Amino acid sequence: MTLLLDQGIQFSAALDPHRRLAYQRALVDALAQYQDTPPSIAVLGWQATTLLDVFSSQVSHITIIEDEVNLVKSIRSAVSEKKLGDKVSIIESDPKTARLETKADIVLLTHSSTWFIEGPSAAVLDNARKNILTPGGQMIPRRFVHLFELACSPNAVSGLEMRVPRYVRPGEPVPLLSESKHWSTLDFGSNATIKHEVEDTIIVKSLLTGTLSGLRLSTLVEISKDNIHLASHSGYHKMFVPLEKDVDVEAGKLVEIFVKYSFSGGLNNTKFKGRIVGDDNQDGWSLTDHKVTEKFRDQIRALVDTITEQGRISDLDKVVSYTVDPHGDVSRLTAMFWTIDEEFRKPVRDIISSFRAEVSQFGTTPSDDTVYDLMLETYRSHRETNI
Repeated sequence: MTLLLDQGIQFSAALDPHRRLAYQRALVDALAQYQDTPPSIAVLGWQATTLLDVFSSQVSHITIIEDEVNLVKSIRSAVSEKKLGDKVSIIESDPKTARLETKADIVLLTHSSTWFIEGPSAAVLDNARKNILTPGGQMIPRRFVHLFELACSPNAVSGLEMRVPRYVRPGEPVPLLSESKHWSTLDFGSNATIKHEVEDTIIVKSLLTGTLSGLRLSTLVEISKDNIHLASHSGYHKMFVPLEKDVDVEAGKLVEIFVKYSFSGGLNNTKFKGRIVGDDNQDGWSLTDHKVTEKFRDQIRALVDTITEQGRISDLDKVVSYTVDPHGDVSRLTAMFWTIDEEFRKPVRDIISSFRAEVSQFGTTPSDDTVYDLMLETYRSHRETNI
């Protein structure tokens, strides 16, 4: 079935009228920035094309990028019927990889993912800001803010295992054990590098006593300034992602959530683990004197030596001084990654990832606190030896 553009507009408005109105407001605000010279705009995907009627008369040129053959035919037909062919270029290409020789002043994508790390929209926008948007141009939407709550929902029913990412069923009660926790932001309006692979630990306080079985995920979309919308399904279908193992939590106690995911890699490749902060038994760490741990210490010593040779050991001392005590809701290891210079983040992350991978063969995973304490102990003893 091929959707004509007019039918697409009706379908889009009926499907989510609040989202459509939010994008209309964002376009009005964006176009208002170009009073003297009409801007060019790149439209990514057929859903964004349903907004043509909002901006077509106020822009100098429209580039539509879509890779589905039938939708491209539909768009061509609708553009011809509306007599917009003189200002519209249609590129049949994947928006995740498309490039423009003459970049656009505004990029428009209507969000359709249930959770943006899981869906394609983040990858599309990441490519757009690099290869489609002119420097200083306007991205619509421009920022995704990811939230989670500690949740309690069965991961097995009558012997049927359900420990997989899923939608919360309509009417399904999902007791929440915490307030919403902001834990990650993808900002497409800045030039900062977006991390495509993330390993992070977030500390959150449980407000209720219960069994923590997973996280309820949602994404806030900043379409434009003061214009915030929930990701398309987040308003009525929350995404529930189970932890690898259930954790019994107590009201007022801190819980450590370890997250590992690859950018747009899919929820099945995203790992979440939970543990009670300070629960050494749950951490199960018993390899203090193992050769794997000694190899890790050797790598940290070598790193300290490199920093010393560069004459920057005082900078390292400041990092340790700042991170040795916890800061807010993040682990000391996370605070360290926030504090160290960019050139050292990847080497340190690679050392830690390799260490965790080797240790996992013995059926245990060192927590952030364990890793930080090993690094701190190695740094202090090595510094004392070499002073």
